[in-house]
Amino acid sequence: MDPRPAPPPRERSLRLAELAGRRVGVWGHGREGRAAVRAALDAGAAAVLVADSRPVDPAALPPGVTATADVADLAGCDVVFRSPGISPYREEARSLADRTVVTTGTGVALAEAAARGVPVLCVTGTKGKSTTSALAAAVLTAAGRPAVHAGNIGTPLLDAVLDGVGDRTLVVEVSSYQAAAVPDFAGCGALTSLAPEHLDWHGSEATYFRDKLRVFAGCPDRSVAVGAQARPVAERYLRPAQLVDPAEVLPAGLADAVQPVHLPGAHNRSNVEVALAACALLGLDLAATADAVAAAVAGFRALPHRLAPVARLGGVTFVDDTLSTTPVSVLAALDALAGRPLTLIAGGQDRGLDYTGLAATLVQRRDTVALVTVPDTGARLAGDVRREAAGAAVRLTETQSLAEAVSAAIAGTPPGGVVLLSPGAPSYNRFRDFEELAATYEQILVDSGAERVPGV
Repeated sequence: MDPRPAPPPRERSLRLAELAGRRVGVWGHGREGRAAVRAALDAGAAAVLVADSRPVDPAALPPGVTATADVADLAGCDVVFRSPGISPYREEARSLADRTVVTTGTGVALAEAAARGVPVLCVTGTKGKSTTSALAAAVLTAAGRPAVHAGNIGTPLLDAVLDGVGDRTLVVEVSSYQAAAVPDFAGCGALTSLAPEHLDWHGSEATYFRDKLRVFAGCPDRSVAVGAQARPVAERYLRPAQLVDPAEVLPAGLADAVQPVHLPGAHNRSNVEVALAACALLGLDLAATADAVAAAVAGFRALPHRLAPVARLGGVTFVDDTLSTTPVSVLAALDALAGRPLTLIAGGQDRGLDYTGLAATLVQRRDTVALVTVPDTGARLAGDVRREAAGAAVRLTETQSLAEAVSAAIAGTPPGGVVLLSPGAPSYNRFRDFEELAATYEQILVDSGAERVPGV
């Protein structure tokens, strides 16, 4: 059996020109959906129909665009853009794909970039893809190869392509939702880390890994820089010949010479090395541009919501790591902040991930790490910690809200310590998204008398 990733049900990529004169549907009117509407209109679509379960104000839509709340109406379109948050494995998505052509903005944009000869680096991974892609774009630009950073967390890829990349390199952060629908990308890639995630969308751990690596299935040999943690899993779904370890392409001594001053932790050191290796695969002469590369890495700061200090109170530093949505990412955060007394606030939407490994680490570090939990996964994590402790004393506080958790953390963390909000789960059970969670965290801190960290 060929272990390489297979496509989701009956979806394919198109060129923008193929939208001209056709009825185009857009399923989902978020950031990616709005970019798809723009692309369809720019390409000369005959009509555009937007389907979204949330009400769409007709007055806010451009001329020639209508809206519906019923996804079944999209079956009358010639082409439908499926937004990334909508799983192709849902029954209504399978039914739609049986009745019309379904595509995605990521697939169309990558096909368009390839046809235009734009150099493209796709970066993915369970964690680290935002930092790695942003850093790669910064390094390329500093070394004289201007780059555009787009994709999952920032500018929609379709918008970047429509705005015109010119002679710049396109560095794309790709989520598993987006990667699942890319059938024919043949550029360079970077893979940071792999751990089970988004199982509700993909359906199983194996399907998650398969979908995540789908974006690289068509890449040539020696075209994908891979972190050491991700390689064993990647080799099960891709050809090992496609993968390149950073040590194979980094000039001697460069990895030791670059200092990611504002990126703590071994995981970020790995992200730096993967980013530099990907730049080398794109043809950047790292040895000749070593000074510019080192300066870019030294000046690069942690992106928002990734181990970012946001406030201080009574000698305690409060850190926002709200993009940490897996136990593995919490473990990386604990390692990055080791050496200081730490209170971890964890918990969020329960998607069935295994927290026993995290619980074991918390018990091992019970002298330096206290745990404060919030619903829903907090209850499971607390139970795992108690079982792992087997009667040993652990510093554990279960709370019912973020405000209660922050109050407990403030009371229990000594001066010089750190309070780390690293949920290890998504926030959708209580908040709209991680940004609302982070904003609420900061507001609670300010209301408690904390001072914001300058620049935040």
